This record gives sequence, C-alpha cells and structure tokens, in this order.
Amino acid sequence: MILKSLSLPALLTITIIAMASQSSCRHKPDISYLRTGDLLFATSHPNADGLDQAINDVTQTSKHTDYTHVGIVEVDDEAVWVIHAAPIKGVTREPIESFLVDQNVVDAYRLVEEYREFIPDAIEKAHALLGLPYDYTYMLGSGGHYCSGFIYTIFEHYGVFDLEPMTFKDPGTGEFHKDWIDHYKEMGIEIPEGQPGCHPNGLAGSAVLRFLNRVQESVANKPISFLPFGEY
Repeated sequence: MILKSLSLPALLTITIIAMASQSSCRHKPDISYLRTGDLLFATSHPNADGLDQAINDVTQTSKHTDYTHVGIVEVDDEAVWVIHAAPIKGVTREPIESFLVDQNVVDAYRLVEEYREFIPDAIEKAHALLGLPYDYTYMLGSGGHYCSGFIYTIFEHYGVFDLEPMTFKDPGTGEFHKDWIDHYKEMGIEIPEGQPGCHPNGLAGSAVLRFLNRVQESVANKPISFLPFGEY
C-alpha cells in the first residue's frame, strides 16, 4: 500500500492537514443573514499588541463593550466582504473569512431602518478610499484612516454617527495611558487629547445601531466557532 511507504513525519503531516480540513468544515460560519451595511465589531485577538488593549482601556462606555476594531460588510454575488481600515493593510476589502482570522470575538450590528438608505452611498465612498494608509495618529483628516474613523467618514455626509472629544487617559488613574505615551512619543507628536474623534465602543453604543448577532466566539477559549443567528 502507498501508506506503508510513507515516513512517519509524512503521515503526521497528512493527518494534521486532514484534521484541519475537517475542522474548517465544521466551523464554517453561517453568514447568510449578513447584509451590505452591517457593521462587524471585534475585540482584540489574544496575540494583539499592547495598543489594542490601550484602545479598549480608554474608550469604555456604559455598555461595557470591549471592541477595538470595526469594519463594514458588503455582500455581492461572489462573497461576503469586509471593508475596513487596519494597521499595515490600510483601507482594504477582504473576504469575511480572512477578516475573522485576525479577530477574537466578533459581533454584528445593523443600522436602524431610517438610516439604511444611506448604505449604498457609504459603500461607494468606502470603495473610493481603498488603498489609503492606516492612520496611526488617530486624528481625522490626517490623510489616512483608522477603523472607526473610516466608518464615520463614509457616513459623514448623512450625519449618521457623532464625534466626541477623544481621551487617551486611563479612567482609573486620570493619567495618560503608558502605551499611548509611548506611541505618540515614537511618532514625535503630541497626544491629541480632546480632539474630535470616535472609537469602536462609542460607535457600538450609538442609538442608530442595533445588535444583530455574535458572529464569532472567543478564539482564546476554544477553536473558532460560529453561533446561530437571530432574527432582526
């Protein structure tokens, strides 16, 4: 038999590939309920750097969410895509499966009915911004885009989301968060404390959004798994 002629490492490789393939099939997400314009909010991946945690630490709201990233869904005949602004990638459009690999917990939200008519224009604007760099200054109008600033920008013409004074201070101490001090020192600019901006936790708490479903459970506690969706 062919298997008898294979070495132990080769057999192990085949076994691992087969198991990975089966696992992939088992955990393929049911994303049929997602619509163009839905927003995906994500928490930090377990292997994320300290800045992700710094974002969450200084942007808590009364909803007590822990989101550090957000992207917008686009559905076409080929696939379900996510358009978002991410470090290194900049403003990009990628299949949702690729997006999920880089995230931890992912929740889907949907705009309330009165704002959904603005989605086609927002998607068109998002396409026009593809390829722009990520904005590491986290200041609107700097030439690039950070994740929540990108979402704000594509809906800006219609006033869907609000800006608020940004803070980079640890709410527990009232002092600037160490990771933010290091970040802006490295960039050679002052911390933009108090300047208008937005963040994922703030967007998720907006009255114009409704929670739709948890798309992906925590990858820190178990293999990637996907929950059944609810009606909305």
